[in-house]
Amino acid sequence: MTDNMGRTVVACMLAALVLAGCCNIIPTPNPAPAACSDAACFIAAANNCEDMNVTLSGNVATFAYTSSQNCVFTKTLVSVDSNETLEMKDFLTGKSMTCAYQKGSFNPGLVTSLVDGMENCTGGLKDALGELLVFT
Repeated sequence: MTDNMGRTVVACMLAALVLAGCCNIIPTPNPAPAACSDAACFIAAANNCEDMNVTLSGNVATFAYTSSQNCVFTKTLVSVDSNETLEMKDFLTGKSMTCAYQKGSFNPGLVTSLVDGMENCTGGLKDALGELLVFT
């Protein structure tokens, strides 16, 4: 009788494991968004207020861009072109600006232009670019 009872217990345990696997009641988190490698992808993600980071190099500088689920955009100047003066590199490198926006209303110029859209931003990069525009 103990042999039958042992088989019954094992059968019940196997059935429970199979049911647990078929009826996965543990919620799984949403997958992380895919990484962006170009401006168009980042702009689309930012417009939807998705958490996204990308670093892009252009003709004059390399910028790091970040967007968040709170519809906050950050632009950081990572490095300036090697042809720029040491003073210009020191003046701009590492400075950031942060901009709040509404979902569906992200200004692509924040990524595609050096100064477009910065009127709605705050931070050292905005201030430094503003100073340069005054003196040109």
